[in-house]
Amino acid sequence: MTSLIPTYRDVGEGPAVVFLHGLGGNRHSFDPQLEALSSRYRCIAWDAPGYGGSARLDEFTFANLAQCFTNLLEKLRIKPFAVIGHSMGGMIAQTWVANGGVADKLVLAQTSARFGKPGSDFNKEFLGARLKPLDEGQQPADFAREVAESLLCDKSKTDVVRPAVESMSEISADHYRQVLNNLVTFDELSNLKNISIPTLCLAGDADSTAPAKGMMRMSESIPSGEFVCLPDAGHLAYLETPEAFNRALTDFFDK
Repeated sequence: MTSLIPTYRDVGEGPAVVFLHGLGGNRHSFDPQLEALSSRYRCIAWDAPGYGGSARLDEFTFANLAQCFTNLLEKLRIKPFAVIGHSMGGMIAQTWVANGGVADKLVLAQTSARFGKPGSDFNKEFLGARLKPLDEGQQPADFAREVAESLLCDKSKTDVVRPAVESMSEISADHYRQVLNNLVTFDELSNLKNISIPTLCLAGDADSTAPAKGMMRMSESIPSGEFVCLPDAGHLAYLETPEAFNRALTDFFDK
């Protein structure tokens, strides 16, 4: 059990809305959402352990990440109105809920309920390909632009590419290796049916990392699941189409 309390950004007043970023992000990833929503909500965006100002975990596991999220909520003395998890953040959110986490609303954005199939050849090949640059001595900053552009619907949007590259470039090689090794262990597929929180599964129509069809299947497996697919959005919809992303959130919150 870890006692680590992550760093975070906290703006606005009202019901608490908490954002959990993905593999290449940090607390600033959701700046467009905090700017838009902080007039109505208390918006909190964390640095996951090992990101931004947060200390690293000795064991970077989804169980420990969920515990760190609980530690943060206890420090802030809040029960979230809504938890929004993007990609890896959505995996952390699912683990947190499976371990007793409670919110009024849950948003699983561009994520999955299982990463491939733990132990499968696909996962081994994925991990080998992603670790290869690190084994060759590269740092995440060396391939951050290539990775960021591969996630986008339109890689010519420099205002979108830049923050994605900047956040990923801050990650150390050791931490990135730790994150990847953990990522391929994720499997909460059998727990979707147990999610009792009203849940929005939010997809991007051009997202090849977390395809819309998979997000739709997730929503159908969650008793109070809803599905929204954003047009002209790759895997970083919160940056690519922030107005549509924010509107999907507020429409869901207002129900």
